[in-house]
Amino acid sequence: MSGGDSEFEVKLGRIRSPSGARRFEGFFKKVTRSARKAGVKRGARSGGSRGVTAARFHRRVLVKASIRKMTGAGALKQHLNYVKRDGAGRNGEPTKLYGEKGKDIDAGDFAKSCEDDQHHFRIIVSPEDAHDLQSLTDFTRDLVREMESDLGTKLEWVAADHYDTGQPHTHLIIRGKRDDGRDLVMPRKYISHGIRERAQGLVELEHGPVPEHAGRARLAHMVSQERFTELDRPIFEAAREDVFNLRDQSVRAGQEWCQQLARMRLKKLTAMGLAEPLSKGRWRLDPNGETTLRRMGARGDIIKTVHQAMAGKTLNRPLDERSIFDVGGQETVTGAVADMGLADDVNDRAFVVIDGMNGRPVYAIIGGEDQLQGLARGQLITLTPANTEPKPADRIIAKIADAQNGRYSPRLHMDADPSARPAFVEAHVRRLEALRRAGHAERSADGMWTVPDDFLARARKFEEIAALERPAEMSRQSTLTLKQMQTAIGATWIDEHLRNADDDEHARGFGADVEEARAVRRAFLIRQGLLRAGEKRVTQNVIDTLRTRDLADAGADLEQELGKTYTAAPTSGRIDGIYAKAIDRPSGRFAVVERSKDFTLVPWRDVMDRNLGKSVSGLIRDGQINWRLTRGRGIGRT
Repeated sequence: MSGGDSEFEVKLGRIRSPSGARRFEGFFKKVTRSARKAGVKRGARSGGSRGVTAARFHRRVLVKASIRKMTGAGALKQHLNYVKRDGAGRNGEPTKLYGEKGKDIDAGDFAKSCEDDQHHFRIIVSPEDAHDLQSLTDFTRDLVREMESDLGTKLEWVAADHYDTGQPHTHLIIRGKRDDGRDLVMPRKYISHGIRERAQGLVELEHGPVPEHAGRARLAHMVSQERFTELDRPIFEAAREDVFNLRDQSVRAGQEWCQQLARMRLKKLTAMGLAEPLSKGRWRLDPNGETTLRRMGARGDIIKTVHQAMAGKTLNRPLDERSIFDVGGQETVTGAVADMGLADDVNDRAFVVIDGMNGRPVYAIIGGEDQLQGLARGQLITLTPANTEPKPADRIIAKIADAQNGRYSPRLHMDADPSARPAFVEAHVRRLEALRRAGHAERSADGMWTVPDDFLARARKFEEIAALERPAEMSRQSTLTLKQMQTAIGATWIDEHLRNADDDEHARGFGADVEEARAVRRAFLIRQGLLRAGEKRVTQNVIDTLRTRDLADAGADLEQELGKTYTAAPTSGRIDGIYAKAIDRPSGRFAVVERSKDFTLVPWRDVMDRNLGKSVSGLIRDGQINWRLTRGRGIGRT
């Protein structure tokens, strides 16, 4: 250059373009290309005489992301409270939510700010080298800054780092709004590949790329694993009509060591019955091989989780095929919660591990994250196989359709049952919608449904498939631990056990712990004057007395808080009032029902929490109540 003249012209692009910025557009193309590749990237052919392709291995980062519709601040706050649970921090410290600058963000405040949004994003980021990162928190903040640059907007977010598993990871929750107030939209490929690319780049910026010898060793370690690995993906993807040909140039890619690993892996798959040699360099693969390997990997993870749960309680319990709860032939089992958490945060699948009375630990998927609310280690629960029979609504729909030549509609339902309320009929329509999405019913534009002749058989199949995702129904026996029950004033689970079960000298595991607790409880009841010396069984009268004392104590505690007098509920008759809240007592969960001058405590039902602060009316018979709840002030149908 001379005289300050330049031979080129600088042209500035737009900064923070609302549509996503040019930088993101270029990065998105890079993501699209890399999404087609396997875990090993291949560079230019080296000049060596053997022609082995140079390989570059990446620092692996697992990213799981999901988009969740907002259903009010309550559900999101519940998730955030789970994310910031005690003991999940480094060295067992409490976990705290943090953001761009804040280090202890209130879950309720963030949930409230998202209340009117259409959706939010939940992302789990787990670097393979998380233990070696200088700060997982700083890494997450850097990752969000990269995402902001890619998406062309500032993001509102909170995160929490978890160290309570073998692999440290971060839960990242991002509000579904851009900084200009519009809905935040992330391209599908950016969610599935782009975030991971950015995270890998940040780890490599700190540690550098994985040396080739270390990358090869990592792949070699996968040869003998009984799960779906990085070695399996190119093998199953390259198969044509379930036949894998190593001689195919598109498979070989010129890497002799890759071919060697593929041969070794195929030998392992053959030993597992998932591959069969055909001729030199050719194998027939099991068409369900990938699914089988993934299930084997999941089973291995479950067994590891159970071992960790029992090790945490310093217990040595035997494991067998019945330690994983399955709907097929599974028996109902009761036990104490040893561990719990999310088996799949993306698909909202929660698990529990219980120390069962049958002498072995049991792992079960119990539904969504909401099932973990209020659950604590040591509490007693019962796991029951999911009901795979058609629901009562299915039978009503089938009955109406049979009488109407295979047709169903809300009007036909009301004609068949004039006493049915609109909300009751609407529940049947929602059920049909769920079955329609699975191909078991059809809906016309005028709202008329076509119900097939084998509708009940289809409904049963629908429930059987659903049970694979949620094989266990969980019922909570007590909020108290076994030790707390021994001296509690109240009708506890142990008292029911003393009434209905004989002593078992051959009990094992947690069952043996229950037998010891029964003896301690008997001694306590004798001291309380409720049992005679030598008496072993508890009568219904003793249980009623314990419950009455428990509720009297609760009522006395609540009188000052509510400024009203406690009145014991009658054993029969009618109860009317306003549902104020629910309380947990040794005798169970009870609803506080306020009236003009006093209040009472009655058995709680889960339907009540949807009617907080609203009118309730119930009919009591033999101490049990049948609630009738409404959205307004009157009386309605549950």
